[in-house]
Amino acid sequence: MHHLLQQLGRQIVLEQSKEPGKREFIIEPEEIRDVLTNETGTGSVIGISFDTSNIGEVSVSKDAFEGMRNLRFLRIYRLLGGEVTLQIPEDMDYIPRLRLLYWDRYPRKSLPRRFKPERLVELHMPRSNLELLWGGIEPLPNLKIINLNRSYRLKEIPNLSKATNLERLTLESCLSLVELPSSISNLHKLEILDVKFCSMLQVIPTNINLASLERLDVSGCSRLRTFPDISSNIKTLIFGNIKIEDVPPSVGCWSRLDQLHISSRSLKRLMHVPPCITLLSLRGSGIERITDCVIGLTRLHWLNVDSCRKLKSILGLPSSLKVLDANDCVSLKRVRFSFHNPMHTLDFNNCLKLDEEAKRGIIQRSVSRYICLPCKKIPEEFTHKATGKSITIPLAPGTLSASSRFKASILILPVESYETEGISCSIRTKGGVEVHCCELPYHFLRVRSEHLFIFHGDLFPQGNKYHEVDVTMSEITFEFSHTKIGDKIIECGVQIMTEGAEGDSSRELEVLKLRVAAAQLGDLLGNLNLEATTITTQMEMEMETMKQKVPSSLKMKTSKPANVGFMSWLRKLGQ
Repeated sequence: MHHLLQQLGRQIVLEQSKEPGKREFIIEPEEIRDVLTNETGTGSVIGISFDTSNIGEVSVSKDAFEGMRNLRFLRIYRLLGGEVTLQIPEDMDYIPRLRLLYWDRYPRKSLPRRFKPERLVELHMPRSNLELLWGGIEPLPNLKIINLNRSYRLKEIPNLSKATNLERLTLESCLSLVELPSSISNLHKLEILDVKFCSMLQVIPTNINLASLERLDVSGCSRLRTFPDISSNIKTLIFGNIKIEDVPPSVGCWSRLDQLHISSRSLKRLMHVPPCITLLSLRGSGIERITDCVIGLTRLHWLNVDSCRKLKSILGLPSSLKVLDANDCVSLKRVRFSFHNPMHTLDFNNCLKLDEEAKRGIIQRSVSRYICLPCKKIPEEFTHKATGKSITIPLAPGTLSASSRFKASILILPVESYETEGISCSIRTKGGVEVHCCELPYHFLRVRSEHLFIFHGDLFPQGNKYHEVDVTMSEITFEFSHTKIGDKIIECGVQIMTEGAEGDSSRELEVLKLRVAAAQLGDLLGNLNLEATTITTQMEMEMETMKQKVPSSLKMKTSKPANVGFMSWLRKLGQ
């Protein structure tokens, strides 16, 4: 449909006149070349879209735009890239009062002297040779977007005090830019300020509060030394590869901040974080531990400490956390965290110094996506194991139900580097019926030793699939595959979790909880010097009742002696 509309629009324009310079829009490259070199444009032209990819070198005439007084939209670009082929004479000093100016690889150091930008709504001049746009203060009441990305020679941003409706200023990789003008303090409708990879940038005005600013990106501004405190209304703040040692206390009061990215080797600890953030990235920073102000965040969903090479321990995490990315934390040894909410992702790729206790704690976490960590073998809890990338599990009649779940693991050899499509898992019955197919989404895989991937889910996530499966089937097969690293999968393991097993575990957990509650009650009675005999007797009766519900296979061998000692201790506390 889109192509048909394009064809229809093209046909309508072509029918306006046989002479391209008398049409409203000119879009054919050869026709545009003729109009610009022969000065045949007229007042009828309101838009030009010029792809210079395959047109060869074009020398624009000095007075090419003089006749096109009503031109509103000018777009010059190279769809296929390559060198600049559009040449502008130095004495060309007129461009009409445009609404949209998009000129990729603009060849001159500044815009023509007689160009008046007061009607401009959008100005896009990426990869230009500009050193400055214009001199002085221009009225810019309509301007909403300025895009000068990768204008490597740009040295100066003009005074923008009259661009009061500007919403977006993007200056990515303007390598010669040293400072932003103080006039940006007037840009109270500015929503996005992007100066990433402006490696010479040293000054961003501070002590101002831009009312509408939502996103500030200063990644790669390696000469920036001070924290750009320019708005308390920011939602996304990105500092990448810069030398900032601390975040000022004022940031802790930024009530709208949602995402904070700080990648600075100079940052040793983070002490000021607003409680409202949901994503915190400290990738590549110099932190050695996760501070209490981070652990106490109640809305944080994603924590990225990727490549924090000095991070030695993680001794707590926010209870709201869903994703922890700790790839390449080469000094990380200890990981201790405990909370009941299931995690989404735990990634410890290439954390080769993790101790065994940390690995056990990570493996036992409940996740909905995956766990990755260095490991030499499939853990014992995976009751079904096999060499290679597939495993067939024999089933007793009635083992599976619609609510059955699985937990799977694969062990892979070291991998140099792959941009992957994910490791897939196909689950089939003996008759070849596929009951489930899922994918472990891991897009950039580079591991320096054997690594373990763990993921789990429902065996029959789609209800109709279960009804297609014979409930008396005698076996089920799990097959793991990957188009590029399938041969790196050396071992796999699966644990089938049935409803009955989960129920038994729940009852055992209830017994343990009851014992803890009894101990806590004993402490309370001891402090109050109250008689505990009657209460402990009731506790004994309740525990005996609960124990009857636990299958004998799950009862602890030392349960009776331990129980007697526990009750004697509890009675003494009550005396």
